[in-house]
Amino acid sequence: MSELSTALVFWPGAVVMLAAGVFVFRTPSMTRAGLLLLVALAVEGLLFLALASQFLGVLQLLMMSAEMTVMVFFMVMYMPDPGGLMGMDMTHQKRTSTSFAVAVGVGLAVLAVVTDWPATTLPADAPDVRAIGFEVMGRSMFTFLFAGVTILFSMVGAVMLGERGGRFDLARPGDERRAEQETEG
Repeated sequence: MSELSTALVFWPGAVVMLAAGVFVFRTPSMTRAGLLLLVALAVEGLLFLALASQFLGVLQLLMMSAEMTVMVFFMVMYMPDPGGLMGMDMTHQKRTSTSFAVAVGVGLAVLAVVTDWPATTLPADAPDVRAIGFEVMGRSMFTFLFAGVTILFSMVGAVMLGERGGRFDLARPGDERRAEQETEG
């Protein structure tokens, strides 16, 4: 990509990502907050792609889209009010968190402006790029696989615990098993 096309993708994408990130905390709906977070992180993946970091961009898009989709499904299943009809406020300690966020944002903006960024990108066969690829696909692959299987088992366990009857297989009011348990006991 040319510098102009990179800038034309980066700056509007950065504005969209920032706006979606702000609205994550402004919406009264957990579902909308999850979807806005998905938008912010998807745009972040597109920004990685625009900055010629294809691996990080595709990884961001794949991981965050799957993660946020699963999160929205679980919020709809388990939240008492996923649609936000009862009203919800996701911000706590507003003055402290606002002043901290502004200070960090200004600090990062100053750091981005004063940093001497490299003018060229590394070629795909550069030693550092190859070393990172071998690290991720080599000895660290077991760690990634183990983390993925652990997350899968956690999701399956959460669904099983949230099923009818719960962990202790207790009958609920109006349940057929409740009448059977009352006659036995």
